[in-house]
Amino acid sequence: MKILITAAMAAALSVPAAASEAASADGARAFAEAAAASFPAPAARPEAEGAVIGDKTTDVDVELNAKTVKCSAADYSGPMLKVLVPGLADLTILNHRNTKEGAPCIAAGRCRDLGPQAILKDGEGTLRIPVRVVLKKLLSTEGDVCHVTLVETVTTKIRGVPFFHERYQAVADRPAADCR
Repeated sequence: MKILITAAMAAALSVPAAASEAASADGARAFAEAAAASFPAPAARPEAEGAVIGDKTTDVDVELNAKTVKCSAADYSGPMLKVLVPGLADLTILNHRNTKEGAPCIAAGRCRDLGPQAILKDGEGTLRIPVRVVLKKLLSTEGDVCHVTLVETVTTKIRGVPFFHERYQAVADRPAADCR
């Protein structure tokens, strides 16, 4: 499985975005700045960002140790700092588990810039963190067809480091007249 790194993910993780996502770069920059704050809503750009279906922040216990905080290239073009968060499965609709990982995960950026020591330097153990999950409906038209896609974005901070994960799932096609 390959993961499409969207413009929003690229901005948050400082990696090159897929060319097909370039149109939402301005919204991605606004989102990345918002994600780095204490979880305010991303800047609204309805034509690029879609309609918010759900937006909830929940406290989740995360185990921080050498097995759950790691550099991994699973489903990415290079090693990324990831934290495995089994509790995400209870909060999300889409699958946030990368290939061969033991649980859903979140990423903070490339390991050349940031490694596990950034999180583990204050010790291992269980930490309660606020996790924000935003579910959006994206609509796009192509001729007489309206394509509906769900986008689920997870953001949090662990020991001051912002983390992010995003998944897209095509849901249905509808008549273009219903694309609103």
